[in-house]
Amino acid sequence: MTSPAYILSARAISPQHSFYPDRVLEPLMHTGDGKLFAADIDYSRYVNPVAIRRMGRMLKMTISAGMQSLQDAGITQPDAIITGTGRGSMNDTERFLGDMIALEEQALNPTYFIQSTYNSPNGWLAMQTQCTGYNQTYVHRGASFELALLDAQMLLAEGTARHVLVGCFDELTPDYFFVKSKINYWKEPLPDSLALLQHADTPGTIAGEGSACFVLSSQPANAIAVLQSLAIMNDPEPQEVRREIHALLAANGLSCNDVDMVIAGMNGDIRQQYIYDAALDGFTEGTTIAAFKHLTGEYDTAGGFGLWLAAHVLRRQEIPECIVLKKGNDRKEIRTILLVNHYILKNVSAMLITTLL
Repeated sequence: MTSPAYILSARAISPQHSFYPDRVLEPLMHTGDGKLFAADIDYSRYVNPVAIRRMGRMLKMTISAGMQSLQDAGITQPDAIITGTGRGSMNDTERFLGDMIALEEQALNPTYFIQSTYNSPNGWLAMQTQCTGYNQTYVHRGASFELALLDAQMLLAEGTARHVLVGCFDELTPDYFFVKSKINYWKEPLPDSLALLQHADTPGTIAGEGSACFVLSSQPANAIAVLQSLAIMNDPEPQEVRREIHALLAANGLSCNDVDMVIAGMNGDIRQQYIYDAALDGFTEGTTIAAFKHLTGEYDTAGGFGLWLAAHVLRRQEIPECIVLKKGNDRKEIRTILLVNHYILKNVSAMLITTLL
């Protein structure tokens, strides 16, 4: 088990209003076409106006989330930058490939190729913060963000870094949506996104995108939450999911009775519900059960929004009604949250997030 990582700040750009603290999840955004695109912010506050014209949305989103999370933490230069992404900048990739075909590989604009590389956000963040330390991007589909977190935890535990900027990003494009519809990723017919979990008896889900960034520290000063433990499972059987979650809690001196809230990445797909049924087995009436993918849609690194949501709840000590599936018995304080997420390609993760104990 790795050492705890203290979360100093958390920022998310998502299909909901999640970036600005004065209007979190208000009003709720929704769609009926199965595609939840991230709500744009004022990127000019974080990106040079000359450079911003050549940037794709995904790059602007990640730079903005990263720079604001650093400002929130009072850090000008992190010791390391670690991100995770399942698909990188799909829009720039598609534009570059489209130009290759249209121009018959002649006189191509290199900008789209340069910005389509998975580590492009890391490079921009490093340049803007003058960070010359460890810089890593994980591209492991649904486990990308969790591996970035695990790497950051180990880096902090080694003592080679004190402050690490950790982020995740994935982008939705019409072509991606069309291609995945051919293998039954999405619901048919498509429900209103806010009603997604009411249709959990049928296969398929809805698509989303987003970016989230966090500053993790080895020191507890000014922390808003603590990432105590992280478990990653690949294609587990239900009993393995149940066993890993109980072992994770036990390793931290906890049981299901001690968990105030479980945030589950349920996406309305009946083919994946068995994972969450197993994960929730053993939790009592005192635990609040919540979900978030009816707000964000499904994408490789949606767990980043889940972690942002957990940090937001612990900091504000308020649970938004729009995420509650089952309200637990009233407790004076929310101290312990378990985040369980499952991606379509069989990656399951569990995170234990707490207040400063």
